[in-house]
Amino acid sequence: MTTTRHLRNLAHGGDADAQFRLGYRLAFARQRVRPAWSEAARWWTSAAAQEHQRAQFYLATCYDLGRGVRKNFSKAMRLYRSAAEKGHVVAQYNLALGFRDGAGVRQDSRAAAVWFRRAADNGNADAQSDLGYCLFEGRGVKRDRQEAVAWYRRAAQQGLLRAQFNLGLCHLYGTGVRKNQRVARLWLRRAASAGHKNAKEIIRRK
Repeated sequence: MTTTRHLRNLAHGGDADAQFRLGYRLAFARQRVRPAWSEAARWWTSAAAQEHQRAQFYLATCYDLGRGVRKNFSKAMRLYRSAAEKGHVVAQYNLALGFRDGAGVRQDSRAAAVWFRRAADNGNADAQSDLGYCLFEGRGVKRDRQEAVAWYRRAAQQGLLRAQFNLGLCHLYGTGVRKNQRVARLWLRRAASAGHKNAKEIIRRK
């Protein structure tokens, strides 16, 4: 394992990956009593300026959450976009949320759907569920409830409770898929057993 001293030497020499790794260690090392967010953010800033994808993402989270820097949603979204365009999946999802909610960028349902789809295609369960919702309601995309069900199913199979619940409802009422009480109960029970309150209530009533 590379020592922190060695990482510092490399980081001071301008090595972007060392800068990222040093920042990560300062923020997340288990042996630290407190995360050194301010110093971590400074190293990630240096690495991000060299287009280091993961540094851009983690620096974005700093601006998003106010860790080591003052909250700045606009900066966070610019950094998320840069990391997202390089293929960082969670950055793609967070950028989609920004466009959906108008946080740090102008609200844009179409752009949100585009980035939800990119993250969904890369396997992110939250993005798959949110893309399903966009398709189900026609937000930023043409309404397509059959495709919505397909995305709910992919997220549900990864264990995402809200997707399991929504998939159960689709089967229960025959929305976007053929009505099937048995399959509906299966997904609602999965969600309920993991603590989804609305799923528990529907099962109790049924």
